Amino acid sequence: MRRFFFDPAARNGDIVLLSEIESRHIVKSLRLHVGSQIELLDGTGVRYLAEITNLGRQVAARILTADADVQEGKVALHVGQAMLKNANMDFVVEKCTELGVTSLSPFISSRCQGKMDDEERGGKRQQRWQRIVESACKQCSRPRPMELQGVRSLAELCSAAGAEPQSLRLLFWEEEKEMRLHDLPPLSDYGRIDLLLGPEGGFSKDEVELAGRFGYQSISLGQQILRAETATVAAISIVRFLSGEM
Repeated sequence: MRRFFFDPAARNGDIVLLSEIESRHIVKSLRLHVGSQIELLDGTGVRYLAEITNLGRQVAARILTADADVQEGKVALHVGQAMLKNANMDFVVEKCTELGVTSLSPFISSRCQGKMDDEERGGKRQQRWQRIVESACKQCSRPRPMELQGVRSLAELCSAAGAEPQSLRLLFWEEEKEMRLHDLPPLSDYGRIDLLLGPEGGFSKDEVELAGRFGYQSISLGQQILRAETATVAAISIVRFLSGEM
């Protein structure tokens, strides 16, 4: 069944007006018709079964049923991702959404190849990432979108994570030779896990030491040197499995 987001403010009783973008997709691309049933998401974790009642610039749909009993994972997974090149960063945003990451925090590190100019810092790229999040939520039927944080420095990100006393904080580093995920206590014992993933050029030793001062433990993903975006998907998948979320 096709899924669409709507703004809760666009609901009047059981009738919902979809945005012009969603409406154009319904009418022009999917060619749905009056009476077609669709799934609606309002971004709060509720799924709605609805029926299209009117086609036009803004499609109208009537809510038939609502499912508010949608379970989120017991372990909140927060990912800090160093800025990557455009397509690679878009890929990471999409896969983090599909894999159930609670929040994604892009950050700037010394070896980042994905730079941002003033216009992008002002929200241009952030808006594109938000569209990717919503599209991925529709694909995987995730009712509550991943929270997307603004771009900041590594020091700012570490400081914010360090203020969470109950979290397990892990930094994945290709130069770590001893500590691996299976050496850690059961990950299901934690209610929150914070991960740090580096850029294409990896973390510098100074950055690893900085993160360590805020409680981050460096962890190895094995002997192979993975591409940055591959390492992120692998790390999230393994952590979710070990925490009982997969």
